[in-house]
Amino acid sequence: MTPAPPAHDGAAASPPDPAVDHDDDAALSWGDAADATHVDAAHNPVRVRARRESDTEQPLGSGALVGMGVFGGVYLLYTVAWLVSASLLTITGTGVAGVVSEVMRVLAIMAPAFWFAATLWLGQASSTRTRFTWLLVGAVVLIPWPFIMTRSFG
Repeated sequence: MTPAPPAHDGAAASPPDPAVDHDDDAALSWGDAADATHVDAAHNPVRVRARRESDTEQPLGSGALVGMGVFGGVYLLYTVAWLVSASLLTITGTGVAGVVSEVMRVLAIMAPAFWFAATLWLGQASSTRTRFTWLLVGAVVLIPWPFIMTRSFG
């Protein structure tokens, strides 16, 4: 059998025990200032490292992501244009000249993709503005002139 709970007669609570300190302000104290382990923030300032100009851990904003997607699309179109232009080009070189011309053809086709990947990979620690500047420079430098000139005036 379980014991019955004590009956409550509606009387007031028992008076406080004089042996127990009921000082409410003591609850807000974090120790004695004379204690060797006591730390006071006013006397121990926290050293804060200066924040870098660009935080590499911060994700890109939506505008930057859209901009990267636009540049990615431009570079993809550039790669396709270089592929079409290089496939129409006939090279008659033999030996070393033929091998060098084939290597140059492959590099011309892959240059936009390499530029885009290298800018994103090497520019990880750079600001977003710097990455967009390099992507814009690549978009100007890598314009597929053979494709544009043969399709426009051919």
